[in-house]
Amino acid sequence: MELRFDPENPKYEYVTELSRAEEVLKSLEKEDILAVDVESSGLDPYTSTLLLIQIGTPEISYVFDARMLKIGEFSLFKQLMEGTKTLKLLHNAKFDYGFIKVNTGVEVNNMYDTMLTEAILTAGLVGKSSSLQELSMRYLELSIDKGTRKTFYNYTGKITEAQLQYSGLDTLVLFPIFEQQTKRLKEEGLVNIAKLEFAVTKVVAEMELRGVYIDVPKWREIIKDLQVKRDDYAAQFQELVRPYYNSSQSDLFGNLSDAINVNSQVQLMDLFNNRLRLNIPSTGDGVLANMDHPVAKVLRDYRGYEKLISAFGDSLLAQVNVKTGRLHPDFKQLGAATGRFACANPNLQQIPRNSEEAPFRRCFTPASGYKLVVTDYSSMEMRVLADQSGDTKFIQALKDDLDVHSYTASLMFNKPYTNEFKKLYPDLRQAAKIIGFGLMYGMGPHSLGRQIGVTPEEGKEYLEKYFQSYPSVRKYLDKLATNAVKNGWSKTPAGRKRWYTIPDKMDPDYSKKIGQIQREAKNHPIQGTNADITKFALVFLHERLQKEGVDGFVTHTVHDEIVCEVRADQAKDWALIQQEEMVRAGELILKKVPVRSDPFVGDYWEH
Repeated sequence: MELRFDPENPKYEYVTELSRAEEVLKSLEKEDILAVDVESSGLDPYTSTLLLIQIGTPEISYVFDARMLKIGEFSLFKQLMEGTKTLKLLHNAKFDYGFIKVNTGVEVNNMYDTMLTEAILTAGLVGKSSSLQELSMRYLELSIDKGTRKTFYNYTGKITEAQLQYSGLDTLVLFPIFEQQTKRLKEEGLVNIAKLEFAVTKVVAEMELRGVYIDVPKWREIIKDLQVKRDDYAAQFQELVRPYYNSSQSDLFGNLSDAINVNSQVQLMDLFNNRLRLNIPSTGDGVLANMDHPVAKVLRDYRGYEKLISAFGDSLLAQVNVKTGRLHPDFKQLGAATGRFACANPNLQQIPRNSEEAPFRRCFTPASGYKLVVTDYSSMEMRVLADQSGDTKFIQALKDDLDVHSYTASLMFNKPYTNEFKKLYPDLRQAAKIIGFGLMYGMGPHSLGRQIGVTPEEGKEYLEKYFQSYPSVRKYLDKLATNAVKNGWSKTPAGRKRWYTIPDKMDPDYSKKIGQIQREAKNHPIQGTNADITKFALVFLHERLQKEGVDGFVTHTVHDEIVCEVRADQAKDWALIQQEEMVRAGELILKKVPVRSDPFVGDYWEH
C-alpha cells in the first residue's frame, strides 16, 4: 500500500524545549487520531528511566525528550492523553500506559492496541506473531530493524540520530496498520470484541502497576517445611532402592550415600525395568499413578514436594519489586486462543488453592488497613453450557440451585435426588462431574474410562447416559464441531472468533486433525464466553471503583476469579458492589440461567 511517510527517512521532530513542546501539543489537539509510543531504559516502569515519548500524526512523529521535559506538568499533555475525543494508537498499550502513568502521573484513555487487534484477528492460528516488526511486514511489506531498540537498555547518554529515526518510525507505521486492521475487524464482525479488549487494557495496566503484596517471611516458612518433607521422602526412596544396588559407601559424616540419583530419568528407568523388572515405558506421573508398588508411591510423593519447591521457591520471591515491595505479574490478555488470560513473572494461575501443607495463598495479603475482596463465578462454564444448549432440565436445575453434578448423576443412574446425594453416591456424582467438564474439552470414552477407572466400553455407556439426560447438550456440541469444520472458525455469543486450519483430505493425519479441531470448537464458545464475561466484569469494577470514590483497586484475576484490595472500612460495602457488577457482566450474555458470584472479604487470598 502507498505510505504517507518515507520509511528510509521518516519525518520527525525532536522536542527538547518547553516553549516548543507547548506549541506542538497545542497543534495536536485538532487531531482525531494520534499514535503514542515510549522508549525506556528497561522494562520495569518503577526502576527504569523513561527516555522518550513519541506522539505522531500520519505524516510526522514528535519525539519528546522525557528527561529534559517534565511533560507530565503540561496541562495540554494531560488533556490530550486523558481525553476521550482523540483515539490513541499504541502497540502493546499496557507497557506504554505503565511508563507514562508512573513517570508523569497521566493516564491514557481511548486506546487502540495494534498488538491485541492482531491477536483477535488470528486467534487459534499457529505461527501468527503480533510483534510490530511482523505487522509491518504483513500489512506494509516493510522491514523494520528492531536492533536499535537494544541501544536504549540502560542508556544514559544523549539521544542519537538513529534512535530518533527508530522512535519516530514506530508511531508512523501504526496508522496504515490501523487502517487495514479496522477494515478486517468490520469484515469479521469483531469490532465489539476489540472494543472490549481495549477497555480491559487499562484495567490490566493498572493491575500490573498496583501489584500484589506477598508476606515473604511466611512464604519462606512454607518452603522450609516443604523441603523437610521432600528430604524425608528422598531418604525413604533411597532406603527402598538400596537393596537392589551393591552400594554401601558413606559420606564424610558417616551417612550412607545415595544409591541412585532420584532426579535422573536414565537411572530411574534402569531401576524400574532392570532391577525391579516392572517394564514401564516412562516414569511419568500418569504411569506411576497406576502402579501398585511402594517405590513408585514414594517417588510420586517426593516429586510432588519437589515440584512445589521449584515452582514456588526463591525464584518467585526474586520477582518482588525492590521499589514497591510487591509482585507485579505480567497479565497476557489474550494468553489463549479462547480469549482467556494467561499470566507470567510470576504465574498466579499456578498458585494452588490453600491446603494445610502448602497454604501459599495465605501469603498474599493486603496492605495495612486494607482487606482483600475476592469473588469468582459459581460453576460458570456449566452455566454457559446450559444456557447455550438450551437444555430444559439442565437450565431448571440451575434455576432451582441444585447441586448440578448430583442432579446429573441422579438422572444418569436413575437415583432419587436429595440433598444427601453427594454423601450417598460420591462415585456416581464424581463420574457425572468428570463427564460434565470433560465434554467441554471434547473428552471421549477412552479418556473418561481412564479418569474414572472403567473400560472404554463402559465409558461410552456413561456418555450415552449423560446425553440421554441432557439431549440438547449433544445437539449443541455436535453443531459446534460440525460448523467449525465447515466454516474454519468458531464463535462465542459475544462474537469472539477462533480460527482453525482445515487439513487437506489427502493428509494422512486428516482424521486426527479434524478430531482436534472438533474438540477445540466444543471448548471455545464455552471457555471463551467465560473469558468474555470476566473481562466485562473487570471493566465494570474498574469504572465502579472510580465512580463510587472507593479507596481500592483490582489487584489480579485468575480465570473467572477477581481480587480487589480495598480500605478496610469500605470492604464490606464494596463486596456487595463487586458481586453486583460481576453478576451484571454475566447477565449481558447468559439469558436463560441465573448468574452467581459470592464475595469473600478477608486478610488473605482465599475463597
